[in-house]
Amino acid sequence: MKKEKGKGMSSEPQKSSVRPYKEWRKGLPDDKEKFHGAQFGVLSKLHGTWVNWKDGPTGLHTTPMPSPGTSSETIFGVFHFKSQEYREELKFTQVNAPVRNRAGSNEQFNAAVKYETAIIDNEGLLQHFEDGMYLWLGDNRMPWRDDSPYQNPPTMYKHASDEESVKEDGGEPVIGPGELGPQFVPPYQISRAGVIPHGTTIHITGNVSSAVEGKAPHIADLWEQQYLAVSPTMGINPATDLIAGSREKPDWTKLPREDQNPDGGIGNTGVNSGRAYFEKIFNYDQFGAKFPYTVQPNLKLIDANEGVQFKKYELITLDSFHDTGHQGGAINNVMIDRYCKVTRVRFRMWLEEVYDEEFGGVVEQLQYEQIVDFEFMFGSDGGTTKWPHIQVNTLRRAKDIPESKRLKSIALPTEQEEEISEGPGKLVCPMGHSR
Repeated sequence: MKKEKGKGMSSEPQKSSVRPYKEWRKGLPDDKEKFHGAQFGVLSKLHGTWVNWKDGPTGLHTTPMPSPGTSSETIFGVFHFKSQEYREELKFTQVNAPVRNRAGSNEQFNAAVKYETAIIDNEGLLQHFEDGMYLWLGDNRMPWRDDSPYQNPPTMYKHASDEESVKEDGGEPVIGPGELGPQFVPPYQISRAGVIPHGTTIHITGNVSSAVEGKAPHIADLWEQQYLAVSPTMGINPATDLIAGSREKPDWTKLPREDQNPDGGIGNTGVNSGRAYFEKIFNYDQFGAKFPYTVQPNLKLIDANEGVQFKKYELITLDSFHDTGHQGGAINNVMIDRYCKVTRVRFRMWLEEVYDEEFGGVVEQLQYEQIVDFEFMFGSDGGTTKWPHIQVNTLRRAKDIPESKRLKSIALPTEQEEEISEGPGKLVCPMGHSR
């Protein structure tokens, strides 16, 4: 049936909602009047040094490791466990030089923020150091919006062929002037690459959520499985082995190994039960670390926020694994890969503004949780056991810490750099992005 004019579908071509990116031109993104150099998005809030402070919250890690004399075929319960409180000095350096990625029909300009961290325990001994880089990738929505805080100014541009490029690059007869391929939409806004001196290099990607005003972040529910230091492959079930809604230590943790689960059935009794193997995680009490934090470390973050007045926060979520599409990953040295393989890295970082009268008003606070999955030993389900290695901490900017609450800075025991005592000054070099 013919539709009346003005009703139903229009015969006119519909305007696409997919807007091509702005046109690249020579000088981008170094045109100071319009583009202000590299664009850092939410990463612009990182630059500087973040630390713990006297009488403030501390960091905490949980680390399972292969026990002396074990191998990959050893039954899963023979392992060494260590947990510690720690303090940290986490430094971010914003590099004001946009890095150009050329992809033919698209140009992408990454903004880099270098990071380096040093972690010491309560006795002042070095426990961990690491360095790497965060990249702001920017535009990951189509159509892009002029008013978006994460897309404007842009980091992605379209770049059609022209007479000069066709001639210079020998385009004919494959391509002529004025041609433009499909526009690439980055699936993630942020990537992080890190180098861990145990022998692992990580690459994790993800996005930042919109700012939340006036309330503290919801970090986790109590005994939420995905944030626990015990995984299902270890034979522990939060529904039956923990007390729902309570931080009280369960009574079974007081029993000796041979008395665990007396009626649990074959494979879940006495010294062979998951409870028998893992009660030491529940009863651990060393280096300032104990239950419930050895089982759910992010309770440290929740406790640190108790009574704190929040102005707003943004959440960065990164992962080496994604349900679809491009993946990140972890690359391990040979020994690590064979005996304590890192298979996945999950990371959450909260960038917060809080009111603290003792600190003089509104200050910035950084909280993070990092969960690194190790795999080693024969598993309770016939597979390989997954062992979560978890780190959490609450930090504030060193410059905002009152003098009475400052702790000594942390320095790595490195060789002194050999420097020329006299000579010309340093040359600050912007990135060159010629055609």
